[in-house]
Parts: sequence; C-alpha cells; structure tokens
Amino acid sequence: MTKNMKYFPMIHKDKTAKRLELLMKWNHLQPKDLQIYLGLACVQTVYRWIEGINIPSVDHLYALSRLFQVNIDDMLVGNGNIVSTSVQHKTAFRFMMYYTQLKDAA
Repeated sequence: MTKNMKYFPMIHKDKTAKRLELLMKWNHLQPKDLQIYLGLACVQTVYRWIEGINIPSVDHLYALSRLFQVNIDDMLVGNGNIVSTSVQHKTAFRFMMYYTQLKDAA
C-alpha cells in the first residue's frame, strides 16, 4: 500500500441498518415480510440487519433494491462518496437523510 491511501471505502453497518429500517417503514413492511420475501429460514437474520450486526448479502441487497425500488448504492451507507444516477433518487434520499437527522435530534 502507498502512504497516500488513507482508507478504502467501507460500509457502515449501523447507518446502513437505519436506512434499511427507514425503507421498511416507508414501505409498510415488517421484518417477517422481508423474511418471507427473501425465503429466509428465520426472521432473526433480518433483525440482525436492522440492528447493525450484519448486512445483507449481495443477492439479498439486489432483491431488496427491487422490492424498495431503489439502487443498491442508495441502500448502503459508507465512508465513500454517495453514487446515485437518478435526480429523483438523490432528492428522495436527501429528504430521507434530513428527516432521519431531525428525528434523531428530537
């Protein structure tokens, strides 16, 4: 590694968990609904995602992105730059993050 490389992009599990939870809330879905949709053996897997213990696999992220109608990149929160190709998605996620910050501050 070079000295200029300070870090590489990483996913924040806790912030991604909050985003997943918010997407579930906006879509009126419960952890059990995701378990059924994804064909998971137990609902505990989903609870681990929304508690920030684990993150969904790539396959599950893909399926969830279709369910929530968002890009996978829009579901993940990391320390890299946010990449969204749609102006509509950018606006929606700015609103979502603003709302989340207001809610957390209250």
